Amino acid sequence: MKKKIKSYLVFSSFSYKVCVFLLMPAVLAGIGAGIGSFFGEIGVMASAMILTMAEIVSDHWLFSGLMAKESERMDVLRTSCMGMKIMKNALILDLLRKLLTAFGILAVCEMFTGHWDGLLPMVLVSYVFSVSGTFLARYGGGFVVNVCIGQIAAWLGSGCLLCVFRTGLWRFRIGIELLFLVLGMLASVLAVNKAMEKVKGGYYDQ
Repeated sequence: MKKKIKSYLVFSSFSYKVCVFLLMPAVLAGIGAGIGSFFGEIGVMASAMILTMAEIVSDHWLFSGLMAKESERMDVLRTSCMGMKIMKNALILDLLRKLLTAFGILAVCEMFTGHWDGLLPMVLVSYVFSVSGTFLARYGGGFVVNVCIGQIAAWLGSGCLLCVFRTGLWRFRIGIELLFLVLGMLASVLAVNKAMEKVKGGYYDQ
């Protein structure tokens, strides 16, 4: 695991580590807790929505344009015989970080609402849309592209959460959790496999 973490950190700059590992969780947890203490689940939904967008936008500084036609990351990978493995480890660890970040931030927010039964659906919905949006944004590479996709994903995610919590769909909470769990797994596999196909093609000049 230590080697996998190092592989992930290779791609992240100091500013990325500070913003994504420290500032983003602290700010979003504070926003969710503040709003949640007055308006309950709305505060947690707000954090989940902003988190989805923040994850997609922040990927611009990590794997921006990884799956675009002209990716410049292959030259870096060719400097090591472990290039392919390093990239795969980094992609997997990034997904794990997204999931743990969502769980940590939203769990802190839920502490101020007391509605723990809504934690898992919010985490899964936020994760699915952040991974899906990140996957699509990597085909572009521009910051504006990441922002636009991030906003769309955030609104779609918030729409799903509102449908779940504000309609009769809440009666099928377990089914919804299973659905988004499966979607999360599929999105994760797709994000890693498609990226590795692109990396492999560039790594071996295919």
